[in-house]
Formats: sequence, structure tokens, C-alpha cells
Amino acid sequence: MKRLIQACLSAALLIGSAPAIAAPVIVTVQDKGVKTLCAEEDNVYAVMTGPGLRHFTVTARQPIYGPKLTENAYKADFTNCGISGAKDIKFKPREPVVLYEDSHVKLMGITYGGYWREQQVAVEVAGRKDGGFHLIQLFVKHGADVQEALVLHAMDGYWRLRPLPLPQFGGSVYGSSFLIGPVEEEGRPFVRIKSVRFDPRRMAFHVAFEKGGAADVTIKQLDHQQLSAAVTLDPPVSGGPFAALRSMYVADDNADTAELDWRGPLGGDHSDPAVGFGQVRASSFGFVRWVPSRHNSAAPDLLFGDFSD
Repeated sequence: MKRLIQACLSAALLIGSAPAIAAPVIVTVQDKGVKTLCAEEDNVYAVMTGPGLRHFTVTARQPIYGPKLTENAYKADFTNCGISGAKDIKFKPREPVVLYEDSHVKLMGITYGGYWREQQVAVEVAGRKDGGFHLIQLFVKHGADVQEALVLHAMDGYWRLRPLPLPQFGGSVYGSSFLIGPVEEEGRPFVRIKSVRFDPRRMAFHVAFEKGGAADVTIKQLDHQQLSAAVTLDPPVSGGPFAALRSMYVADDNADTAELDWRGPLGGDHSDPAVGFGQVRASSFGFVRWVPSRHNSAAPDLLFGDFSD
């Protein structure tokens, strides 16, 4: 059996001087995906539930085969894809807005001419208030090099993370996306976000949800190997999933993610296909690729762990 990617896939019991000690939480991961032949369809759909869960870590990590890649394939492939009849809601597009910039980071807001939801989201950063953006982009600076590391689709709650590029490439690509907060479904999964506040000093997003509660998403590590973010839910999400993953899979060599690698509550590493695994109870897990893919070849794997209350 393939080994799990060890980093970020072990549950942690947080022991310290604080009067309350966080206890590990076992998470149920449920497969709601479907098979497809279209490489541009998010057919991988996994929902995560964990009663009382307040804290977890999500890490975007270079695929295990990354160092051997010579081509960073990222072009769309609409082979075997049908044309959707869905119509987007019309918006008045805006020029991209620089919401904040210093010598280390830049935050941008993008408004499209159309989108499938009309949720209005207030945005605040360093005292500046704005809103109505479909996409929020976070760029990090390393001297003259500027790299996009995170995007949040504010109107439906989709996050994407990526580490700095592999050394052989000048840029990197996104792959799987995930949702944080009270997940709903209306044609497709989404999370209703009320407001987003970004603290550039802490590299932290504070997201308030329309259904109540909030999440803090704080970047803890960013390098050429991984981007790791700590998530705190306040209060825990009750009565449904606290997070979900969306991705695509056609075949092992044509996928943004190909399998679920997970560790059971009592230990033991397991591997299942990303679509069709049913339901598992795990202390940590990752949606990964072990075979080089011709679709978004250098897109990162997504790992979830450090679940605690």
C-alpha cells in the first residue's frame, strides 16, 4: 500500500500551559462524487463533518512527482465535455482593484461581467472598505518576483491555495478547491460569505458567514514545497459539513486529484480512489496524485489534518 504523505497528515494533540487542552477530532469524509470523461468538470466532491471541530490545517503541497516534471501543462481540455445551458447573473465589471499593497504582499479584487451567484460580500483590509468582488487574489513578493498564492471566490466560498513554483518553472497552477464553513447545495456546493477581512501583518483572513459564525484562515508556511494554512471555526459548524473538497478526475494521468490517502482513528494508512471511496473516518487525509498528470501537471495536492476541538 502506498505510504501517506507524512507531512501535515498526522492528527496533533495540542498540549501546553493553557487551562484547556484541545482534543483531537475524528473527521468523517463522505464521497459525493460522480464519474466523468470531461477533464473540466468538478466531479470529485467530498464533504467533511466533525462534531465540535474548531481547528484544522489545510496544506497545498507539491505533488510527489513534482521534482521530475519537465512540463507544466495547464491548458483547458474540453474533450468529452457538454455545453452547459446555465446562464450567469449579469454584473457590471470593474477594473481590477488593488485593495492593499506593501513590500511583501498585494491583495486584489476582481469583478466579472457574470457569475452564477449574486451574493454580495463586504471586504475590508487595513481600514479600506469595498465589496462586490467575485475573486480575491493574494500575491506574495520575493524581491522582484511576485507570485499568486491564494484565491477566494467570495460569492460562493471556494478557496484555492498553491505553494511557490517548483524550481524548474517560473509559475505554478491551481488544482483542487475547497470550501470552509456551512456548506450548502443549490445546483453546486457553496458557502454563503457575509464579509471578508484581511490582516496583512498576520497573513490572516477573517471570514463571517451569512448563516452565522466565522472562520480565521491564517497562512503559517509558504515556500516552494507547500503553503500551509491554519483554520479556526468559531463556533464549530453544527448540523452539516464544516468543509468540502471539489476537484476533477478522469484517469490517474488525467486528474487534478486521483486518490484519497487517509489515516484511520487507531492508525493505519489507507488509499482509495478519489471517486467511489464511500465514507471513511480519519484522523488525517490528503487528496493526492502519485502518477504525473497531463492536466494541471504541477497543481498541488491538498492535505487536511490537525483536527481538534
